[in-house]
Amino acid sequence: MKLLSKVLVFALLAMLVSCKPSATHNPDIQKDELYAHIDFLASDSLMGRSPGTPFDRVAAKYIKDFFEGNGFELLGKNGYQFFEFIDHQDIGEGNSLTINKKPQVLGTDYTVFSFSSSDTLSGAVVFVGYGINFKNDSIEWNDYKNININGKWVLVLRGDPFLQSSGSPFNNVVSDRHKAMTAMDQGAAGVIFVSGSKFDKKDELVASKLKTFPIGIPVIHVKRTTANAILGVTGRTIERLDVDILAAQKPQSMVVGANVCARTSIITKKKSTQNVVAMVEGSDPELKKQYVVIGAHYDHIGMGGKGSSSRTPDTLAVHNGADDNASGVSAILEIGHKLLQQKPKRSVVLVAFGAEEFGLLGSRFFADNPLIPIDSIVTMVNIDMLGRLSSDSTLQVGGVKTAIKADSILNTINQDFGFNLALAPQGYGPSDHASFYAKSIPVLFFSTGAHADYHTPNDNIDQINFEGLFHASNYIYEVVSAIANNAERPIFQEAGPSAPSSRHGNELKVRLGIMPDVSGVRDDGLLVLAASESQPAAIAGIRKGDLITAINGDKINNIHDYMFYLQKLEVGSTISVELMRNDETHVVLVQL
Repeated sequence: MKLLSKVLVFALLAMLVSCKPSATHNPDIQKDELYAHIDFLASDSLMGRSPGTPFDRVAAKYIKDFFEGNGFELLGKNGYQFFEFIDHQDIGEGNSLTINKKPQVLGTDYTVFSFSSSDTLSGAVVFVGYGINFKNDSIEWNDYKNININGKWVLVLRGDPFLQSSGSPFNNVVSDRHKAMTAMDQGAAGVIFVSGSKFDKKDELVASKLKTFPIGIPVIHVKRTTANAILGVTGRTIERLDVDILAAQKPQSMVVGANVCARTSIITKKKSTQNVVAMVEGSDPELKKQYVVIGAHYDHIGMGGKGSSSRTPDTLAVHNGADDNASGVSAILEIGHKLLQQKPKRSVVLVAFGAEEFGLLGSRFFADNPLIPIDSIVTMVNIDMLGRLSSDSTLQVGGVKTAIKADSILNTINQDFGFNLALAPQGYGPSDHASFYAKSIPVLFFSTGAHADYHTPNDNIDQINFEGLFHASNYIYEVVSAIANNAERPIFQEAGPSAPSSRHGNELKVRLGIMPDVSGVRDDGLLVLAASESQPAAIAGIRKGDLITAINGDKINNIHDYMFYLQKLEVGSTISVELMRNDETHVVLVQL
């Protein structure tokens, strides 16, 4: 059966690779060619173009073949810029669990969370209910009050004592990871999760294959029968405790007499993907040494499912990503081809970015490892979701204040197009232009905006407004052409709100005013990509390029740690932030 599956995959890939884009494209932007690009990239056969998969590579090859077949200069390794990324954490070898010296079976009685550390712990257990420590103006719930958990295991019910009500005050503090970090913060040496019957009637063990980072202590998930064995001499069961807590709506923590010994082993799985890069060399002997970068990400979220960013996580189906972002890729291919014929004065580099959906990984890699001198890039133009122009012709353009006179260029050219331009000043944003703005490069971000089909299986080609995509592509061509031919180099200026848009955006009482690294490529601190002027971090002296390693003495290894501890801060308080700068440790005080 496995051999047959492999044969089918290779046959499919051979078929897809043979579907090369025609090398006889019309040099002008054409609606039928925009359709053809999206029809291929967003086809069911490409299975949603998830980074690091064979289908991701086929999509990249389609783009490379277009560049090569139409006479673009390929950059990198024959048009590719390869990079690795963390795909997920998985269970390693040597995991074990015993309860009062009785062995348990991995995958049957228990499993290990992907954010668990690899460690060994033997000790007593304390049942801490739902593992919540929360207080606001109307409610206080502290499962850790008046009970000593230092150096011990804690047994924690998953979920929310208010049964996941949309109006629950605990919505931001009941994820498994947040609860585990709360337990560690309270002194626990390890965490044992169990699902109450109200939370999960089937009592299924969690899947461990998620992309995350270890929190620093072992974290396991056990079946209710296993948890009941831990409760043992107490005479209580998880089923009874769950009912009692939900009925009383208050904590019922207690010491448990069992001894639990566990060894946890988690390994990191990496994959490789690629950017696709080509160039239109400029015609002016001097200006061709400067570059306009125009980019769009070609990856999407594959089949969706739990752990993906699908907005229908319970539905396993092809997420075609016709608008997100086959539409943007089709635009840069057609715009680039027209620029190739027109030969602008400045050079134009076209980049189809990989792994944007995993945290702007491709654009971050390009910006950190540029194939052209980074300081020679005069503007980066990003296109992400350009295929749903509405009836009122609204075209969103971000980054318009990152360069002096950029808004004037946009408005002047629009006199011939008549778009309802929704201009936003900031260079921040959850798309690839943010990686360039962090390098002090002017950016423009074009989009027709989000919609109900975003990150669902319904983002299909039949929903694309091709007339709108055609006109928007022509407009962006004129903007890029104006920048590439203007004798004056765009002048960068900082433009951004107090905090960037983020894919980790829980509701926060306070913000530092930084653009944090959400890429998930390092676990030794949180890299500051930008610090907004006149905001708390910048006022305190935190700069772009600093690596935050602690807040108020709590260790910060990554974006997850940062968001967890930021939620605990209060407006008006002063916090200490420890950071690394030029291999030296600094401590700054930030007034929130």
